[in-house]
Amino acid sequence: MPPSKQHNYKNTFKKVAHSKGYKTHNPSFGERKNNIDLILEGQINKKTVNIKKKNGKNGNKWVWIEHETSSGSRGWIYGGAQFIVFETSDLFIFVNRANLLRWLQSSQMVRWDLPYVDQPWSAKYRLFRRNKTLETITQIKTDDLFLIDGTQRWLKL
Repeated sequence: MPPSKQHNYKNTFKKVAHSKGYKTHNPSFGERKNNIDLILEGQINKKTVNIKKKNGKNGNKWVWIEHETSSGSRGWIYGGAQFIVFETSDLFIFVNRANLLRWLQSSQMVRWDLPYVDQPWSAKYRLFRRNKTLETITQIKTDDLFLIDGTQRWLKL
């Protein structure tokens, strides 16, 4: 994917953040390795965010959650970002990462007790692992994010 297209969703998010009075800073190399895409600086404090691009035709209905990377390391849900930002076609959904993790562990929505599914389209509330990798991902409904304490909607400009 060309760089201009690849970073378009991040630039759009930066514009929205600026319109809300935040300054944006790029993370250090170490912060990027810890799943931090951007640092927002407000009047009172700083927030670290990991921005998730809208995925395909179902990107407004379902979001992917990464539990383990392809190498078997802890996925971005366990990363260093304070907030995860999910893109949809008309807004960004701003979710506290720790609250999202707590919700995933306590809601009993994701079926940790069942075997992995073998197709990504079957990963709705189920665990999926790509062939020959250790990656473990699942999908939850975008609407579920609004059940999590502190979730915010940031409309695109």
